[in-house]
Amino acid sequence: MRKTFISILSVLAAVILPAGAQERLSERVYVSTDRDVYVAGDELFFSAFCLDMTDGGFSSASNTAYIEIVSDEGPVQTAKVALEDGRGGGVISLQNTIPTGNYRLVAYTAQCFNEEGYNFLEGARTISIINPFTTARSASGVEILSDEDYLSVQDGNPHPAAGGVRLDASGPLRITNTSDKAVTLSLSVFNDDGIPSPATVNPVSFRAGATSGRNFNDNRPMDYEGEIIRTRLVGSADDVASANGGIAYLSVPGRITDLYSSIIEPDGTATFYTKNIYGRTNLVLDAGKTALDAHLEIVSPFEGVKDPEIPALPMSSSMQDRILQRSLSMQVQRAANSDSLYMVLPHPEEPLFCSDSVVYILDDYTRFPLMEELFIEYINEIGFRRSPQNKALYVALKDDFRLIGLTQQTCLALIDGVPVSDHNLIFDYDPLLVEKIVIYPNSYLIGSRTYPGVINFVTYRGDLPSYPFPDNTRVVDFQGVSYPVVSWLPDTSGEVPDLRQTILWHPLIELAPGETRTLEYVLPSYQGNFKVVVEGFDTTGAPQSASGAITSK
Repeated sequence: MRKTFISILSVLAAVILPAGAQERLSERVYVSTDRDVYVAGDELFFSAFCLDMTDGGFSSASNTAYIEIVSDEGPVQTAKVALEDGRGGGVISLQNTIPTGNYRLVAYTAQCFNEEGYNFLEGARTISIINPFTTARSASGVEILSDEDYLSVQDGNPHPAAGGVRLDASGPLRITNTSDKAVTLSLSVFNDDGIPSPATVNPVSFRAGATSGRNFNDNRPMDYEGEIIRTRLVGSADDVASANGGIAYLSVPGRITDLYSSIIEPDGTATFYTKNIYGRTNLVLDAGKTALDAHLEIVSPFEGVKDPEIPALPMSSSMQDRILQRSLSMQVQRAANSDSLYMVLPHPEEPLFCSDSVVYILDDYTRFPLMEELFIEYINEIGFRRSPQNKALYVALKDDFRLIGLTQQTCLALIDGVPVSDHNLIFDYDPLLVEKIVIYPNSYLIGSRTYPGVINFVTYRGDLPSYPFPDNTRVVDFQGVSYPVVSWLPDTSGEVPDLRQTILWHPLIELAPGETRTLEYVLPSYQGNFKVVVEGFDTTGAPQSASGAITSK
């Protein structure tokens, strides 16, 4: 009988890797952005570079990084980014309630929590956010200057040239790697309307100020394959004690690839080793025992950084027209479904189950009002057994030659990818809501438990309609890792004015030694000056930076 082992590497990683390897690893995350000045409601595009400070190159250990937009009172927004060989990218939709002011963009990995005395503000980026919809100001404050004094404010992010990257913006936009090492970069073309950027970090200053930890502890496991989601049971002491050793589940409705299980520890915690869950979505947390009067809650992975030394944002009345232009641009793009201007870059999606499934499209058969009749009349791969109070489903497993009889152990039953521990709920479910039944007739190891077969009841809506969740189950809003996106060409229909502030953004450009890349872009409908900024590092961690200018007449 064939067995498919799911996520076993994530369980064994901490055991297989030498203890000293984790203790020696010191990670630092640099974040580049498409701009340094935004209005509330803007999209903030970012690119993450995770460096291993032991050798200066990119770290391939952590697969997730955490980002906070920080005021002196704490985070105002957070994000997560998936890393692959130390690189990742994403987008943050800035809330339209953020007060006007300067903020820090802080980035770190789970390994940073294991470094004694780690400074979460090391290498933080400073950004400005202006909110024209409210008079609210951040605690760091706003410094009101006369128009004359404001003209003397210098741009605090000059983008110094560094490394072997050469930029030619005189015609078609070309980037050339003149060095003998591969480089990985982000690129941004954005409107330069004269609002100065705050003084902030760049690849050169980041690398010069980067430190390496010396003393380590075991506060938190590293995200080797993806975000490790930590949960804890909330309930009475008796319920928490009775749950010890039980199986808890974490799943995303409609996405069977995002299904995980964990053993509940004596202290009521359960840890799920994921391969990164993408996007903002709903999570279903199932504490396992249906009679349990307790539920799981997610432990926040964020540090909650504060920075009392953020400088005040200089402003003057001369900025009014430029701020209104930026705000209008943001509102037009939001109203015109600006996500159509973006292209999501390829990101890893690993199938949870093998492809040799058996699928029953229920509309191809006689419809029955009871679920039990489906199993009796035409689904041969599913069997069930009755007891005085319960019913249980079983799958007829198969090997490479023939169909084997029903197993003695119950299968894993799912509705829209969400585990259903009490199979009585399956029998009571309305089959007219179900579009198809997918049967996986093999054994699967999910987390720490083996399941002899899996059945997924897929509804038309894909969100468990009319499903009565048990008291030990919670549906929670979850912030997954951001999708890496590239700004796309504008709407050419003429129905929407092209007022984009970010003209071109690409978070993940890789150039081999001597390689030249030409990038297409379209300038917006308005005239003005535009900056081109390239930032990144080579394979040894050496900073790479170049900038240029484009004028639209």
